[in-house]
Amino acid sequence: MRLWRVLAGMLAVGFIAAGVTPAWACACGGYLPDAQSRARAYGENALVRYDAGTEQITLSMAINGSSKKAAWIMPVPAAAKVELGDTALFNRLDHMTRPKVVVRKTYWPFRNLGIMAGGGDTAGAAAPGSGVNVREQMVLGPFQVARLGGSTGSAVTDWLRTNGYVVPAGLAANLTPYLSENWEIVAVKLAPRTDGDTMTGATPPLRLTFASDRIVYPMRLSKGASTAQTVTVYVASAHRVDATKLPDADVQPELLYAGRIQDDAMAAPADFLTAYTVTYRDPSKITGDFTFDRAATDDEFQRIEYVTRNDGLLSTIGVLFGVVLLIGVGAAVIARVLVRRSSTGRPGRPTDIV
Repeated sequence: MRLWRVLAGMLAVGFIAAGVTPAWACACGGYLPDAQSRARAYGENALVRYDAGTEQITLSMAINGSSKKAAWIMPVPAAAKVELGDTALFNRLDHMTRPKVVVRKTYWPFRNLGIMAGGGDTAGAAAPGSGVNVREQMVLGPFQVARLGGSTGSAVTDWLRTNGYVVPAGLAANLTPYLSENWEIVAVKLAPRTDGDTMTGATPPLRLTFASDRIVYPMRLSKGASTAQTVTVYVASAHRVDATKLPDADVQPELLYAGRIQDDAMAAPADFLTAYTVTYRDPSKITGDFTFDRAATDDEFQRIEYVTRNDGLLSTIGVLFGVVLLIGVGAAVIARVLVRRSSTGRPGRPTDIV
């Protein structure tokens, strides 16, 4: 069965003073913090689970610095159910996909000399006249969520601007391809629970569930980012998947892991996890979206990390004593053979008795 997935992109937008337009910086579009902060989003973690035409995406953004308010905009290909995600999910995923550690020993004084180390490392409700349909509004924990339909990119950005979002130049043009395909726009405001608090680190995960017959990671929104962006995508499905279309043909994603796993969030049949990571150092070169499809095989893959461990002086003394002992035993054997040869004139045979 042909397997496609659609991974929704993410555009983070902050609340700032009127007329102030900071640079975009997010893995899938932009992060605009409030006017008093210098926070920027530099990466994104996403789990995509797909089973029988239903896709579920859980997203979390990594923030460098802090801000009092922020927002996301996420295009999805069909009406979405929006929920809070599991806050421990990405810690579990990181643990599952870590490299296998292989320890290689060395002994003083050979520390860090590469001696005895083996081979090299491998890695393995519509606003009147606006052209926007507000389909649903809700509050989920720290999130205020609005599901929007729109006729054009400019109509959606006008709605965002009217409702307190700062709209970067180019956003309307980047949204237009998705709206022309009747995608839904999920606008999410995020603010701390307590006045005066700030947000930093990773944002709370948000989970969206919708119908889909393929997956497209809408990276076209990332063209507006002004700094390098890192995206890590975990795809849970019935089989291993390949990245079959790249946002930037010159930037290849790195395979982190492929294999069957056991986790409630990725229960069978969507229990084969494939993980990729990629960094776009020049987001302006992004021209398309990511797509994933079933791989030719379900071969498993895990990176290997080699660790060289020195056992210290005491272990070295033991090793050297063993070496000396072996040398001594060998010397004694050789000496005995030589004595016997000198006494008989024939190697390895005792003296004849007359």
